Amino acid sequence: MIEQAVTTPDKPETGSASNTVLSSLLGALAHTGVSWLALQLDFFRGGADTFYAVIGLIWSGYVAFALLFISGVNRRWQDHLLTLPLILWSTFGLLLTAYYIDQVRLCVMVMFFAIVQPGVFKLRVATFAAVCTACVLAYGGIVWYVNRTHPEAIDLTAELIQWAAFALIAGGVVTVVAEISSIRHQLSKRNGQLTGLIDRIQEMAIRDELTGLYNRRHAVERMIKIREMANRNALDFSVCYVDLDFFKAVNDSYGHHQGDEVLREFSALLRSRITGRDFGARLGGEEFLIVLVKSDIEQAKRLAEEIRQATMKLSFSASDLRVTVSIGLAQFTVGESLDHLLARADDALYQAKESGRNRVCTATEGS
Repeated sequence: MIEQAVTTPDKPETGSASNTVLSSLLGALAHTGVSWLALQLDFFRGGADTFYAVIGLIWSGYVAFALLFISGVNRRWQDHLLTLPLILWSTFGLLLTAYYIDQVRLCVMVMFFAIVQPGVFKLRVATFAAVCTACVLAYGGIVWYVNRTHPEAIDLTAELIQWAAFALIAGGVVTVVAEISSIRHQLSKRNGQLTGLIDRIQEMAIRDELTGLYNRRHAVERMIKIREMANRNALDFSVCYVDLDFFKAVNDSYGHHQGDEVLREFSALLRSRITGRDFGARLGGEEFLIVLVKSDIEQAKRLAEEIRQATMKLSFSASDLRVTVSIGLAQFTVGESLDHLLARADDALYQAKESGRNRVCTATEGS
C-alpha cells in the first residue's frame, strides 16, 4: 500500500502504526497455528515443551514491538513503522520453527513471502534482495544441519527440491520488486517533471512573459484581497500608475527589440525597489501598476520619486537611449471601489503627462 501525504500527518501515522502491529500479530497467529498443527501431527521435533519455548520466544519479540508502538518510541526512528526490524524478527521466528518442523518445513517457509510484503514499497531493492538471500541461505543451512544431526528425520532429496523451489520463487520475487522499484522511480521522475510543468504553467498564468511582473488579471485579484483588508482598517495601501514616456518613439527609432529591452530593464528596476507585500504589474504596452501595501500617500510619493530618478539613469545597448516615466498616485480610502481608486490614479497620471511628463503627480482624495 502506498501511503499518501495529507494535511494532518499525525492521525495517518498512528493508523499506519496500528495497522502494522495488527498485521504482524495476525501473521504471528498464522505462524503459530501452522506450527501447532505440525505439533499435533508429530512433525515438531522436541515435542510440546520445545514448541512452547520456541513460540514463547517468538511472541515475546512481537510483544516488545507492540510496546514500542504503543509508547511512541518507534517515532524516534526515520521509519516509524520499523519495517525492516519487524521483517527480520518475523523471518528469524520462521527459520527457528523451520528447524524443528520436519516433513512440512516448506509449509512454514512459504509464509516468508507474506512477511516481506510490507518491504516491497518500504525497503530499497538492495536491502530487500539481501533479506531474501539471507533467508534462502539460512533455509539451506537448516536443511544441511538437520540432515547432519538428525538424518532419520529428513528426506534430503525432497528437502533439496523444496529448497530449490523456494530459492527460485525468492529470486522471482526480488526480480519483480526490482521492476516495481524501477517503475516507481520513473513515475516519481515523471511526477517531478509534471509538477515543474504545472508550476511553470501557473506562473505563466499570473505573470507577463516579457517582464516577469504580474499580469493585469492577477494584479486585480490580489488588489481585491488587499482592499478587503483595507476596508477593515487592517492596513493602508496606495497605487501608482506608471507610463514610460514616448515609448512609441523608442520602438520607431530603435526597433522593437530595443523597446523590449527597455521594458525588461525598467521591470527589473521595479522589482529591485519594491519588497514584502508590494508588487508590480504590467498592464499592457508601456503601462505599469505598482501596489504599495501598508504605505500612505507620502511614502508612496517618495518611492515613486526614487523610481522616476532611477529610470533616468538606466543604460541600454543603444548608448544614446534615455527614458523617463510619468507616475500618478492615489491612496485607497475606506469604502472606495477599485475602479474608482484606479481611475483617480489614472487621472493623476494624465496630469503628470499634461504637465510635461517625467514627473510624479498625486490624485486628490475623493476626486
